[in-house]
Amino acid sequence: GKASGGFGRGGIRLIADLVCTGRPLFAYGSLMFPEIIRSVIGRVPEGRPAVIQSYRRLVVAGESFPGMIKVGESDERVEGLVYMDITSEEWKRIIAFEDEFYELTEVAVSRLGENLSALAFVVPPAKKSLLAQEQWHPDYFRKHHLGPLRAETNR
Repeated sequence: GKASGGFGRGGIRLIADLVCTGRPLFAYGSLMFPEIIRSVIGRVPEGRPAVIQSYRRLVVAGESFPGMIKVGESDERVEGLVYMDITSEEWKRIIAFEDEFYELTEVAVSRLGENLSALAFVVPPAKKSLLAQEQWHPDYFRKHHLGPLRAETNR
């Protein structure tokens, strides 16, 4: 479940209006799955495969979803989806859906060899201890968690 937001949440909502409108979202976890994003914003936007360099995707300790953390200049990469046309209202819903410890961060993603700027929910270095050591795999999530999560989001 989600902790009810305190002071910080209003601030991030304001960011949604100012910064996010029309900005692409780089999704690398549960929001890559049509069922999940539909449950959050009421539709499935067109998602295009994209890659982000010098980040690592790890399981959030005790959870089924991942966090992405910067690992300096390295060959490590995270594959995800870019959703291009997210509205201000949809951004607010996505921000409300995501946990508090993420920072909405501008990132450079590569799509079909071209670089594009997107926003992603990144785990800041100060919150690194929230992550387990194990990598998060979409296929494992689909198999073991999507069913239960689907049941939960439809409550």
